[in-house]
Amino acid sequence: MRIVTITGKIIYIVGGYAVLLVLNVFVFQQLVNPTIDVIIVAVLNIAFVVIGVRTFRGAEENREDPRAWWRATARPAAGFWIGSGLAVATGISLLGALASRPDSSFIPAVACIVYGLFAAFYLHSSYRLRTLDLA
Repeated sequence: MRIVTITGKIIYIVGGYAVLLVLNVFVFQQLVNPTIDVIIVAVLNIAFVVIGVRTFRGAEENREDPRAWWRATARPAAGFWIGSGLAVATGISLLGALASRPDSSFIPAVACIVYGLFAAFYLHSSYRLRTLDLA
C-alpha cells in the first residue's frame, strides 16, 4: 500500500498522532512510570515515522519498488523543511533538558535525541536527493 495523495498523508499524520496521544494519555501514563512512558512513546514515534516514510510516495516516484534506505521524501525541499523544523524542536528540547533539574531532565533529553535523529535523517535525505538532481 502506498499513500500518494495529500489527503491520505494528512489523514495518516493527524490520525496517527491522535492515536499516539490517546494511547499515551489514557493507557501508558496510567500503567507505567514517566520514564518507561517516554521510552514507549519515543519507540512508537520512531515506528510511526518509519512506516510513513516507507509508504508515502510522491507523484513522480516509483510506487512498486521500495525506497532507498536513506530516502525520506519525494523531493529535497520537503525534507529540508521537515528537517529544519525537527532541528528547531531538537534545540528547544535540548534547552528544556539543560534547564531542568537533573531528576526531571530525562524526558526532554529523550525528545532531544529522537528529534535530532529525525532531523539528521530528513536533512541527509534531502542533501542526497539534491546531489542526485545535480548529477
